[in-house]
Amino acid sequence: MSTIAQRPDFSGEWRLNTQASRLSPAVATVVRSGTLKILHSERRFASQLAIEFADKQVESKFELVSDGSEVVADHIGQRIVSSLRWDADTLLATWQIHAPDSELAITFRYELQDDGHRRQATEHLRGGGRDQDNVWVFDRP
Repeated sequence: MSTIAQRPDFSGEWRLNTQASRLSPAVATVVRSGTLKILHSERRFASQLAIEFADKQVESKFELVSDGSEVVADHIGQRIVSSLRWDADTLLATWQIHAPDSELAITFRYELQDDGHRRQATEHLRGGGRDQDNVWVFDRP
């Protein structure tokens, strides 16, 4: 059996479980709800995240391949370097965002839990005055 065939499939739609999540103080008091949609067909990984906060909704989406190759893009005066790679049976997504006056590093570690009924996304964010560590837990609706 090939290594790719043994890797987990992260595909599905999930709802944020705020009780199970471990969020930084800056986030925990204002997060209300969220959804995560993933389309994963090895090596392609597409994610769409929507988080509702007390005062706004934040949406993000990306598509990367899981071979670890870097993707470089320029967006609104920022250079963004992103990649996705396997670390055992978890996926590690990274972004380095270089702006003229700041730098931001974001890492998400995607894991399957509870026999695939739960997705965990561990976020590590450094720079731009927003240092945070969050563990976002998503369950099947």
